[in-house]
Amino acid sequence: MSIRETDPRARCVRARPTTSQETSTVTVMPAVDWNALPLDLIPRIADLLLSDDPIDLLCFRAVCRVWRSLSPDPRSPAFCFRFPPRRWIMLSDGDADLTVAQTFLNISTGRSLRISLLDLYGHSILASTDGLLVLIQEETFLIRIFNPFTHLMVNLPRLRLKYKRERYAAAMSFSDGTDNNPKVVLSCEQRRLVLWAKPGDHKWEKKVGYEGFRYNPLFFEGKFYATHRSGRVWSMSLCCDLLSELVCPDWQPDWNNEVRRSYLVECDSTVLLVRKYAVSRPSGALIELYKIDLDNNRLVLVESIGDHALFLGPTRTLSVSSKDFPSIRGNSIYLGTDLLNDPVVIYDLKSHQCEPISCQAVIHNTVRRLRQSVRPFTLPDHLITYCSHLQ
Repeated sequence: MSIRETDPRARCVRARPTTSQETSTVTVMPAVDWNALPLDLIPRIADLLLSDDPIDLLCFRAVCRVWRSLSPDPRSPAFCFRFPPRRWIMLSDGDADLTVAQTFLNISTGRSLRISLLDLYGHSILASTDGLLVLIQEETFLIRIFNPFTHLMVNLPRLRLKYKRERYAAAMSFSDGTDNNPKVVLSCEQRRLVLWAKPGDHKWEKKVGYEGFRYNPLFFEGKFYATHRSGRVWSMSLCCDLLSELVCPDWQPDWNNEVRRSYLVECDSTVLLVRKYAVSRPSGALIELYKIDLDNNRLVLVESIGDHALFLGPTRTLSVSSKDFPSIRGNSIYLGTDLLNDPVVIYDLKSHQCEPISCQAVIHNTVRRLRQSVRPFTLPDHLITYCSHLQ
C-alpha cells in the first residue's frame, strides 16, 4: 500500500466532487494606460510628493514620459537646493567600500535605498548633512556638494587642509531668502576653525582660534546654532564675518562640576542641548538634557523624551523614534566615542544609569586601522558609527 493511500486527507480530497460553481477563474485585468491620467492632476501630485519626500518624485517621474515631462526635474541645481533630501543618512560599518552600492536610510520613515557611488572615485567624504555629502577631491582639494539620489555635484571653493586626520562637522542652509544656493558651514575641532561658503564663492570665509569655539553646528528655522564645550549655546549669523549671539546668557557654568562635552540635536521640531559631565550631578545624573526655548531665550530641563532616542558623536547627532525602529531603546541617549578609549554606552534618562554596549568600538584612530570590525552589525551599530564615523 502506498503512502498516498494511507493518508485519510488524500482520500477525502480524491472523493470530493468538483462542481462548476467551485471552479476558480482567473480574471485578467486590463492594462493600465498611465497616459490617460488627467494632465492637470500630474503637477498637483508632484507637489504633494515634494511636501513629503523629494525622493518619491524620482519614482513618480520614472513611470512614463508624460509624467516626467509635466513634473519638475530634480536633477537641476535650483530644484535640488529648494527641495533637498531630508533625514537621510548613509550607513557605514567602518569598512566602507565606495566601489559597491551603499545603503541610505531615512531615519523618520525607515525607508532604505541602495545607491551606487561610483561617481565619488578620487573623492573623500568630508562631512554630511541631511542626505547630502560634502566631498573633497584628493588631488585638487576642491570641495563639492553631492546629492547621491540625483548624482548632482556642485563645486565649492578649494580648501587646502590636512582633512584626513581631522574631523569636521557640517551644517547646511538651503535658502537665505536671496537665492537657492546652499550655504555650507564646516567646523573643525582640532584646528579651532569655522568656515562657510556657498556655490559661486571664490574662497571660504573663516574664523580661527577665537573665544568660545563652536561645536556641532545645527541649522534650524533660518539660523545656525552651535555649542561650546562648557555648555553655552550661540546662534550665528554668517556674512562677511562671524556674528554671534549668546543664547540663554543668564546660565553660568558650574566649574566645580565641569561639563566634559555638550551636544546639540534636533528632536521632534525642537533643539535640545545635551551636557555630559565629568562626574555625576547631585541628582545622580551624569547627563542633563535641556530644551532650548528660543522664544524666551532660556533653557528648560527635560526629564523624558518619550519613545525617542538620541545618538551623539563628535561631529554628528541624530534623533530617532523607537516606534519606527523597535531595536532602538526609547527615552535613552546613545553615546559614541569622543576619545579612543571611550566605550559606547546607553544612558537611560529615567534611571540615570549607563550601560556599556561595546568596549572596543574604535577600529581606526584616523591614522591607521587598530582592529577589524565584528559582524553582524545591528541598527544601533550603524547609527553610532554614523555619529562617530572617523573612529
